[in-house]
Amino acid sequence: MKRILIPIIIFAMSFPAGSFAFDYKSWVPFIPSELGGLKKNGKPEGMNMEMNNEKWSSLTQTYGGEDSDKETTLTIVCGTNAPQMQHFKGIPKMKIETEDQIMTDVTISGRGGFLILDKEEKSGYLMILLDDRLLVTVEMQDCDDKDKLLSTAKQIPFDKFKCSDK
Repeated sequence: MKRILIPIIIFAMSFPAGSFAFDYKSWVPFIPSELGGLKKNGKPEGMNMEMNNEKWSSLTQTYGGEDSDKETTLTIVCGTNAPQMQHFKGIPKMKIETEDQIMTDVTISGRGGFLILDKEEKSGYLMILLDDRLLVTVEMQDCDDKDKLLSTAKQIPFDKFKCSDK
């Protein structure tokens, strides 16, 4: 996820700050201090973005990772044209289960999402659609269990995250 976020942030920094329909700062107080048994690692990284009259916001918090391979990343994104939202919309919704991989639709706390688990790489990626313009993603390293990824996502206070005006 960091590999995707860094180019987006660099690209976003080349545009002047303006008036945004949403503000990632409103989500910061609701970021869990611990997720999946891992504590926050550093401060959250956020941005408000505008390009071609389209606006979006994102906030990313990393957990664990300093002294181990265990790392979880939580990202909240608001905006129908945000790159993460476009990625979610572009994933073919199919169910696949092999010895090494699971790709499937999931429901978490009454919300639809999509799970990708790579058992061989021990990594999981979960996208939960909160509404038509709000997406939460959880990426876990050192995870080869679908239930672990789902139970970690249930620790997120989904109802607290809104696409609100400044």
